Amino acid sequence: MNSEKGQALPMAMMALALGTLVITPFLSHAGSGLIGSLAYGEAIIHQSSCDAGVEHAIWNLTRGSLAEQIPEPGDEVTYQLGEELNGLTTSITVTANVTGDGGGLAGEIGDTVIDTLEFDTAYGNMPDIIHISGDIYAIAYRGNGNDGFLKTVEIASDGDITNSVVDSLEFDTSYGIYADILHVSGNIYVIAYQGNGNDGFLKTVEITTDGEITNSVIDTLEFDNRNGREPVITHVASNIYAIAYRGNGGDGFIKTIEIATDGEITNSVIDTLEYDTSNGYYPDISYISGDVYAIVYRGNGGDGFIKTVEIASDGEITNSVIDTLEFDTSNCYYPDIVDVSGDIYTIAYQGNGNDGFLKTVEIATDGEITNSVIDTLEFDTGNGRTPDIINISGDIYAISYRGNGSDGYLITVEIATDGDINNTVIDTLEFDTSYGNFPDIIQISGGVYAIAYCGPRSDGFVKTVEISTNAGTSAAYEISSTAGDRTIRAFVNTANTTASILAWQVE
Repeated sequence: MNSEKGQALPMAMMALALGTLVITPFLSHAGSGLIGSLAYGEAIIHQSSCDAGVEHAIWNLTRGSLAEQIPEPGDEVTYQLGEELNGLTTSITVTANVTGDGGGLAGEIGDTVIDTLEFDTAYGNMPDIIHISGDIYAIAYRGNGNDGFLKTVEIASDGDITNSVVDSLEFDTSYGIYADILHVSGNIYVIAYQGNGNDGFLKTVEITTDGEITNSVIDTLEFDNRNGREPVITHVASNIYAIAYRGNGGDGFIKTIEIATDGEITNSVIDTLEYDTSNGYYPDISYISGDVYAIVYRGNGGDGFIKTVEIASDGEITNSVIDTLEFDTSNCYYPDIVDVSGDIYTIAYQGNGNDGFLKTVEIATDGEITNSVIDTLEFDTGNGRTPDIINISGDIYAISYRGNGSDGYLITVEIATDGDINNTVIDTLEFDTSYGNFPDIIQISGGVYAIAYCGPRSDGFVKTVEISTNAGTSAAYEISSTAGDRTIRAFVNTANTTASILAWQVE
């Protein structure tokens, strides 16, 4: 024992030194852990306050009046919750869809028109609108004195319309109704129309990418010198074009002609087929496959007919109809046909009682038509005059038409790829509460569409609207909720009293 007395002090000093080495980092770790847990708890408190802000905004959008305060894309509302949460003030900003891609459920129509231009203050009947380049669009129509007019307008991708016409040309100073305009090549366009003496005319014009119209017609062809009513023109191949129209005796005719890329029109018709020897009112033509085309029209007895014909790439027309279907045995005005998918086509038209009808049919690539209609929807049981149909996205289609009280209406419907039509309209917008005749709808960008039509006092109008495509992550609303040093950003779609969150990020 006596031999260990001299070791006590060194061992005590070693223990003290070891304790210092161990205790210091332990105390440091304990301190930082306590600080970390406090910071973590603080972050949770801030985030829960943000969560409450998002939930409040969703409730206010679906059950309150918030959506009514921000009806237009880009509209924004900022507010704070009435009481502090966890000692924090929560600030919320809600922005209506700013992408123009049509937030919300597919087929939902914006509650209000985006913008309006009265492109002709005297007369603007039967307009046909076509995209030229960028933000430039051209409208061919029946103007003052029933003359043929062409005007260019500027419509931005968000639906804003420049408040004046870019340029104008009176392409026929005598008579020019039922104008149908089509791109030929470069800056060259052709207009088919019912001209002087109700004869059938073609004229070519030049429209530059900035909307300037050369101040004279390039070339003219009178393709029918007896009757050329309600003509529609389509491209066949190379310089060959086909025109379907109501000709002599009210019969249905189709003719082919040649237009060069510089706008020169060969001065004679290539070939002719009288596809209906009784009646051929209001025809619309659609490409099927190969050399096969379909023509829908108001035929014998005022009924709705569809016929298929064969037009070769050199303009020769086979001298007999391939197949025929009477798709409506009661009444049919202004039929408009579009492809749905593969062999399935849909026809929107003004039917019995002037109601609006939609039917689907099957047309094979060789022109054979299945001998019965697949499905039918009476999309307006009051009035569905002069309808125009366009695909929006996937199974969603929009129809613009002159509805009840002769007002302008826009609706969306769903048509499956097999031709089944959902038996209810998705959404409706009365885009003109006074008058909306002969509306023609065209896509501008994303979920933005323009409708050219004959409005009150028969003036010419173009309006832009928004229709949801439900594409990508486009949302009806963006909600930004901030509390303390935390922000939660949510992208939300709404439908009635329900909401779906497309994306959620913590910042």
